[in-house]
Amino acid sequence: MRAGLALAAASLAVTACVPASSEQPDRRAEPSPIVPSLPRQKIALMSSLPLVYGAGVDMADVIAGKADPHPLHAALAAAHDLVVPDALDAAALKDVRLAILVQPRALGPGELVALDDYVRAGGRLLLFADPQLDWPHGVGLADPRGPLRTSLISPLLRHWGLELQNPGIESARLGKSGVLLVHPGKFGALQGKSGDGSCRPAFDSSVVRCSIGKGRAVIVADADLLDPEILANRAVSGSANRTFIHGLLLELMQEDSG
Repeated sequence: MRAGLALAAASLAVTACVPASSEQPDRRAEPSPIVPSLPRQKIALMSSLPLVYGAGVDMADVIAGKADPHPLHAALAAAHDLVVPDALDAAALKDVRLAILVQPRALGPGELVALDDYVRAGGRLLLFADPQLDWPHGVGLADPRGPLRTSLISPLLRHWGLELQNPGIESARLGKSGVLLVHPGKFGALQGKSGDGSCRPAFDSSVVRCSIGKGRAVIVADADLLDPEILANRAVSGSANRTFIHGLLLELMQEDSG
């Protein structure tokens, strides 16, 4: 197992949904870091979620200096060369060490090919694909300002021999780690097609690690674990979720050993 893994493999513990606000707060002065301390790298971030400016922030707010970037975006922008492409193509992914997709919009055929080519050529991908997204809260399903509530990345997953399933779980903890997932999915092998990705499931198939050509992808069947309200809560869920994300980033951003 790679040194960058922050959490030991454990079985997925399914529980009733426990709001993070109901947990006992962690009295530490500062929350645990979400991004590992590593040499500066070029990172690409794409999402249908309001990661750049924050939920409910419009252009007038941005001009007035009231933007509230997501903690992941803020930390990556401070420590690395962060790019937020509107579209994925060879130019957007050139020299990118890690591509992070968090519940991305529906990608066109050319973008899917570009992403697949990027990974096969040695790129690294961290993908959060949620079958039933909850946040941002207060935004209706039909509201065009809202993100995709159901992941539309299935064409890429099928190409790699995977399918994203929705088991209808309200919430789950990743073993004893305390990591909180909300309405998480799970990954299954696509019936009738093996695909050409070599993928290993973890945490009862809520996470898969894939070797694709010369590159690697880690895919998580939940994006609600990045909910800012959970991450900001200095309790079990907030600290555990930040540590989990930190570990995934470290796994993909650090140099290969051996």
